[in-house]
Amino acid sequence: MALHSGPGSPVAPVAVLAVAASACSSELPGSAVPQAAAIKSSTRSADVFRNLNACDLLEPTTTAKGFESPKEETYESDNGCAARKQGYGSVSIYIVPEAGIDQLSPGQGTKIPTKVGSREAVEIPGDAGKQACTVAIAVTAGSRLTASTSLNKGTNEEACALSREIATAAEPKLPRGN
Repeated sequence: MALHSGPGSPVAPVAVLAVAASACSSELPGSAVPQAAAIKSSTRSADVFRNLNACDLLEPTTTAKGFESPKEETYESDNGCAARKQGYGSVSIYIVPEAGIDQLSPGQGTKIPTKVGSREAVEIPGDAGKQACTVAIAVTAGSRLTASTSLNKGTNEEACALSREIATAAEPKLPRGN
């Protein structure tokens, strides 16, 4: 049986609709995650730090060393704090509930596994170039605290010593992860 299409023939519009409908799909690649599970997971990550404030962790170390009062920052997370000392450099602490130490970029440096207290950690000398260092402490597999130092003059080793001191002072105040 031959189908004829031409002006006034119902076959042409039906064929166009069939082709158009088959070309579009409402499915997206990947696997579905139930919304309740996604919400529960993100809430759990954020709750690991409860009401812990980065400036409360940084201030005791920096005040004793003559730094200006710490100020809130949001570069690495919404819960960060930095302090500066004229002619010396700057330090910061970030509480990062959404990424663990494995997700931390080494920048220009190299990650060196270490421990702070009993916790897994990494030290990254030279992460932001010369005279810089970050020490990151694992709180859970998906969360961390970072302590960073950037000096005006000095070495990566001197910057790492201050980052380790800040991280070591903050570590006992961190929650115990899973």
